[in-house]
Amino acid sequence: MSAIPDLPPSLKPIQEYLNKSKQLATVRPVVAHYCKVYAIEQGLKVRDKADKGTLAFLMPLMDELEKEKKEVPDLQGIEDPQMQVELFALELFKKADDQYYAGKANKSTSLSFRASASIMEVCRQWGEMPADVSEKYKYAKVKALEIWKAVQEGRVAMPPLQEEGGGGAPTPLGE
Repeated sequence: MSAIPDLPPSLKPIQEYLNKSKQLATVRPVVAHYCKVYAIEQGLKVRDKADKGTLAFLMPLMDELEKEKKEVPDLQGIEDPQMQVELFALELFKKADDQYYAGKANKSTSLSFRASASIMEVCRQWGEMPADVSEKYKYAKVKALEIWKAVQEGRVAMPPLQEEGGGGAPTPLGE
């Protein structure tokens, strides 16, 4: 990895996607790559054009992308990267949602919901999210915050009881 300068303040909104890219580089290289692509796209949109440091930060990232395309086997002839990214986001979502509905929500559950929402957001580089993914994206953001607050208050965030169908068993959104 080339020497990348510190993140300029105007690029703070892309930090989360760069962090996800770094975290996933070895386990999900395709998802990591497209997190970085999205970060760069967003960085070019939000950057302070008067600050030369923003381009000094983004240019090495662009060089890394080009290098990755040639060196990372999983990126060679990739078919439907959008589907791979979306499926990973939905896997994270389901894991968090199952844990939530099992009544075992914790800090990790909150972070998983947040990560799934971030990865779903990366899918925006290919256009509008499908309606079902958009619904899960909004739900994941709300649940991440709700569970985080519960953890901070020292309580477990409990899922609502099912109102229809009796039995009171919770119904996960992922199903």
